[in-house]
Amino acid sequence: MNDTIRTLYAFNFAYCQSLFSDISEEDMLEQPSPDINPPAWLLGHLAICTDYALQMMGLDKRLPAEWHEEFGPRSQALSQKHPYPSKQEMWDAYAAGHKAVESVSRDVSPETLQKPNPLPFRFLQENLPTTGDLLGHLITTHEASHLGHLSNWRRQLGRKPLL
Repeated sequence: MNDTIRTLYAFNFAYCQSLFSDISEEDMLEQPSPDINPPAWLLGHLAICTDYALQMMGLDKRLPAEWHEEFGPRSQALSQKHPYPSKQEMWDAYAAGHKAVESVSRDVSPETLQKPNPLPFRFLQENLPTTGDLLGHLITTHEASHLGHLSNWRRQLGRKPLL
């Protein structure tokens, strides 16, 4: 991974930190309108995405299987098949995962990045054909899109924009 992608990843982390800074534990499950992902789901999802990024770079997942079920692709916000972890526990998992992805990305081999996209989603395979393409998306545009969801959540609750 190159320095520009790592810079964007660091920007996403700083923006996420700003977005979550004034969200209380009580607000984490707030859903201001139907089908809007609440902060708890968004943070849990971003945390498990660090696991997916690490896995694409050849490492094992770090987070419990329950997190992957509750916050994974196609999961439903607030389904709570498993109790949500606390805001602090999810933040710590996200921050540690972010740090690990940034560190490991410095040494990922070009051969690893050139492997075919491993996900069974046709749209992603067609538009992001390699593991490197998918990894770049996961840690930049995918993460940024979910931060946009959180920014929308904040605005729906009457909070001022941060940027």
